[in-house]
Amino acid sequence: MSKPVHLRRFDTAYPNPYDYGNWRACPGVEKSQELVRIENEADEDRTTYTNRLVYCSKTDLAWVVCLHKAGVLDRETSAKLLKGLKTVLESGEYGMGGEKSLIPVLDNDEDLGSLINLGRTMQEPMSRLQMRDMLVDFFGYFHELMDTLLDFAEKHVDAVMPGHTHFSQANPITLANYALSVYDNMARGLEQLELSYKLVNKNSGGCGATSGTVWPVDRELMTRLLGMDELLEVTYDCEASQDHTLHAMFSVASIAATLSKLTMDIEIWGLEEIGMVHIDPSHCGVSSMMPQKCHNGEITEVLRDKICDILGDAATGLMRTKGEPHGDVLAMYFFPEKGMETLIRGKEVIRRVEVMLRNVHTHPDTMLRLVRDGYSCMTEVVVHLVGEKGYGGRRAHRICATLSRIARERKIKAPDLTGEMLDEAARACEEEPPKLSTEVLQKCLDPREFINSHNNIGGPAPSETERMVRNRRTALAEARKRQEARVQRIEEGRKVLESEISAICES
Repeated sequence: MSKPVHLRRFDTAYPNPYDYGNWRACPGVEKSQELVRIENEADEDRTTYTNRLVYCSKTDLAWVVCLHKAGVLDRETSAKLLKGLKTVLESGEYGMGGEKSLIPVLDNDEDLGSLINLGRTMQEPMSRLQMRDMLVDFFGYFHELMDTLLDFAEKHVDAVMPGHTHFSQANPITLANYALSVYDNMARGLEQLELSYKLVNKNSGGCGATSGTVWPVDRELMTRLLGMDELLEVTYDCEASQDHTLHAMFSVASIAATLSKLTMDIEIWGLEEIGMVHIDPSHCGVSSMMPQKCHNGEITEVLRDKICDILGDAATGLMRTKGEPHGDVLAMYFFPEKGMETLIRGKEVIRRVEVMLRNVHTHPDTMLRLVRDGYSCMTEVVVHLVGEKGYGGRRAHRICATLSRIARERKIKAPDLTGEMLDEAARACEEEPPKLSTEVLQKCLDPREFINSHNNIGGPAPSETERMVRNRRTALAEARKRQEARVQRIEEGRKVLESEISAICES
């Protein structure tokens, strides 16, 4: 029978300010609030971008101007509607928008308030404005993540590390080369996102329910007033499709999938048994049961959990559209909400990854040791045997594969391999011994020699890495210019709309 526990009484305060539950950073380290702020701001985004009252009112302002320009509404009626919509828009309230929000500020004049619904359609152009604003916001943070990736690559040009295929050491790479691979995935994701923006930023206003409107409204004018790039012409297409929302969801999902792999790699590299990196303790957590733990799950595992939601949203979106007719049905009516949630989650993920990258501490000496001790430069021995000794590629491969097996069996690390062992391996597979000196063999097995010699396009050599970083910084600068152009076009539309509203109301 075990000895019973007898507790003493202590006079220290409760709660103890040095308590380290799993919600705290590692002992003696102040917990960073960056991730908490990001999560709170994601909740703020949900409030901001899903406020239908705001975006519906913006759509209705443009539509009333169009009705007036078409001669459907006289100036006095248009002015009353526009002033009422302005009052609704500036109320700071949260709501559905449309007639129900407008009629109360028009002294409950139902007939007057209902004029905004003459053929304009509410859901489609409104949701496109919501998603457009979210994408514009997303681009700014995404460019910041791409910048951080380039900074990370530039900082680790000389950090030689094992490259893996099928969970085995393959050839040496650099951490910079790895980071550039992630960057190029993000660059392709940016291309997809920019196409998503183009598909979203089309004006569907004035489409009615299926066949447009009999009122002689200039839908191209509405396109300009809303700062959109072009008109979604076929009226039935406007309410039936929602492919633009699905495209945006899959663009974000594609980005998130790569970032999930990045976080998994960092978590593996950070294992104490490997020790190539660690995340700053201010962003780590402590187990509530095991006091020795200072784990990365606080940032990496939470990231992958949130990414799972994004990937799940994309799959759900596909299945949601699968069994529906090509038409205006509730599944399509509510579908933009799914796309908005994906964008909110996607923005939170890219911001968290950016924080993670800024707080990853690397250990290049450990990385280099792991490469040196392994056999990942054995391909250079093959190259030497082919180029200098005249062996065929398969014959050279057979000899070097045998040497690797012998070395593993005898627990001999690469720096301790000798020319005599290479000859032994050749004889073991009944091949002519190449008689390389140990000095030549070890030069072939030197990871730094390997990295420097791989200076072809896209290789890990420092000079080639620096060139690629420069080129990508130039491309990112061009992406930021495209972002400025998007913002400018929206602003130009806002100014034209405000000018038209002022001309009607002030007269």
